[in-house]
Amino acid sequence: MQKLPPLRALQAFRYASRELSFKSAAEALNISQAAVSTHIRGLEEFLGMKLFVRLTREVKLTHEGRKLSGYVETGFQELEKGIALFAPDSNPGRLTVATVPSFASRWLVPRIDSFQRAHPEIQLSLQPNLQLVNFQGDGVDLAIRFGNGEYPGLESRLLQKEKLLPVCHSSVTEGKPVTPENLARLPWLIDESVDLERSWLVFQEKLGIKIPDNAITLRVTEGTTLVEAVLAGRGIALMRYSLVADLLKAGLIQSPIDISVPAEYQYYLVAPEAKFRTDKVRAFVSWISRAVRSG
Repeated sequence: MQKLPPLRALQAFRYASRELSFKSAAEALNISQAAVSTHIRGLEEFLGMKLFVRLTREVKLTHEGRKLSGYVETGFQELEKGIALFAPDSNPGRLTVATVPSFASRWLVPRIDSFQRAHPEIQLSLQPNLQLVNFQGDGVDLAIRFGNGEYPGLESRLLQKEKLLPVCHSSVTEGKPVTPENLARLPWLIDESVDLERSWLVFQEKLGIKIPDNAITLRVTEGTTLVEAVLAGRGIALMRYSLVADLLKAGLIQSPIDISVPAEYQYYLVAPEAKFRTDKVRAFVSWISRAVRSG
């Protein structure tokens, strides 16, 4: 096993190489400038090479010093990320949840007041975004993802199985009964997200007809935009039930034909294993699991 130099020496080198200043390193580590110099000299002796060129009023990295600085910086960053995953919760009263924007606006926000009433001691922060979070310095405690449940290095728990069904405003069908053949002649709004490509084909197979390309009047890649287009009476869309359930119950939109297909992706709660053990995350997971079961 490769013997490593003292950690304090590597820390001194890290900060000194960042700013090319022993003084800045001393301030960052809260030690004297002479101590920084001693640590770096010890590191140079350990490695058998010079890492800095000492000039009258400044220092410069040698070729070897520049190469080492990259490895040292990366090493400390990875160590800090790892420690952050398992360190005690530094802010137990604040819960940050990253979630798919469409799920946040159409399902989570209308129900979130019940969580806040049940847990007034927890300050909730929602971060709607389409990007995967890494839980490393971003402050996120839990993510709600729509996918296949495979997130390397993270624990994922199935939250809700999703289905897809056709929905539209009543003005589109003019209140008349709809047959599969009628659907092929009505305007369609298509979500081109990758998770819906196969589902769109499966839906047409189950319907027993093919929706012609000239029937598609609008293509989008985000669920919230599609919901608004449906509400505006622009056409029929194959949509996730979770995004339109409340609208269907309120009679604001309708499903013109009783056909649905299972979604290829599902909703998952995702976080490092240690996050799931914190009281605030456990409280949220318990609440949202009950809310999903109750509809």
